[in-house]
Amino acid sequence: MHNRRVPTTRRQSVLLVLVNTVFHRASLVALLRYARTVMRDFFFLQFSVKFGLKKIVVLNVDHPLDRTVPFRPEKVGVYLDFVAFWVRPLGYIRRRFGGKVAARYTERFLRLVDLCYRDAAQVYRFRMTTTKRPRYYRGHFLTIHLFDPHFLCVPSLHVIIVVLAYTFYRRAFAELGLPEEERAALDAELYAGAVSITETVLYIKQHSVNCIPAALYAMTRITPEDVTPTEVVRFIASLFAGSDSLVAPEDVRLIHEHISDLYEELFLEGCHDSGWIVPLQRWLNAYSLAGFIN
Repeated sequence: MHNRRVPTTRRQSVLLVLVNTVFHRASLVALLRYARTVMRDFFFLQFSVKFGLKKIVVLNVDHPLDRTVPFRPEKVGVYLDFVAFWVRPLGYIRRRFGGKVAARYTERFLRLVDLCYRDAAQVYRFRMTTTKRPRYYRGHFLTIHLFDPHFLCVPSLHVIIVVLAYTFYRRAFAELGLPEEERAALDAELYAGAVSITETVLYIKQHSVNCIPAALYAMTRITPEDVTPTEVVRFIASLFAGSDSLVAPEDVRLIHEHISDLYEELFLEGCHDSGWIVPLQRWLNAYSLAGFIN
């Protein structure tokens, strides 16, 4: 029987994507704009609070359900793969359709990811959020602790970006007319990757179960055509549902319920507010009044 190679983005070179991006003006401009946003709205914003240059209240958003997810430091590689996760599909597009097409989709994705960072920063400037991380500094964890002050938990940018990635490329592969079998394999791979990275933010204690529904709510407002409430329900049901899950089935059920309930609360409130950020601000205010200040 002839064995056909299953389509995958995993073998694509991140470096070649970067080179292709630099050699096309529109994608380069989008990359530089995104890099500026990351420096301003992720790194500088956090460190300015850490070193007392800015005064923003920092809330602890831990939840009792977080204790049901074991700390698994060996999963840090999955967590750190989240940038390469959304870059590699651009390499696949470059290989299949050429550099100009890849640059066009690079520009589109970078504009969206830039928007996600800027919108999330509006929440962070209102209230910063943190969780209690284990005092574990081996290997990659030392780098994480050095370069991430851990004040930007709600909404989780990790979750926002991986959800943006799998839904963006699902649309892109359809637009490009990939054969159904090839498209289905790529979609399944990216969906599974997004689920895995989302689980890992809990496994390595970088986020709380409270951070995930906030991110899913954000995506239903940033890209509502791709991240519908139905899509969110499907995504939540996939968390810790695999055979490799390290969370007890009853705890998985409770985690699903909590994420679903908070997502629904934010989504329904957002239907009546002028901006999608208002329900998150209201929720953070309630946390502040309850005394969960770091």
